[in-house]
Amino acid sequence: MSTDALKLELAKRLLNTNDKNIINYLKAIFDTQENKWWEELPDEIKTSVERGLKQSAKGETIPHAEMQKQYRKWLKK
Repeated sequence: MSTDALKLELAKRLLNTNDKNIINYLKAIFDTQENKWWEELPDEIKTSVERGLKQSAKGETIPHAEMQKQYRKWLKK
């Protein structure tokens, strides 16, 4: 299917749906494409975020309550 044919098919489907979830999802996709914020981040930040996502996927996380305890010690100083 050509790009133009695919666009036309998607436009038809969008016009025929009343599903707000689909409409909001598509809007979010377009909004994300308009905001190239990820590309504008420094490489060090991108690397850090990607490392954090990989750690999270592996279950290498610390519960929020535990982090609060650790930071409370520093904030009291």
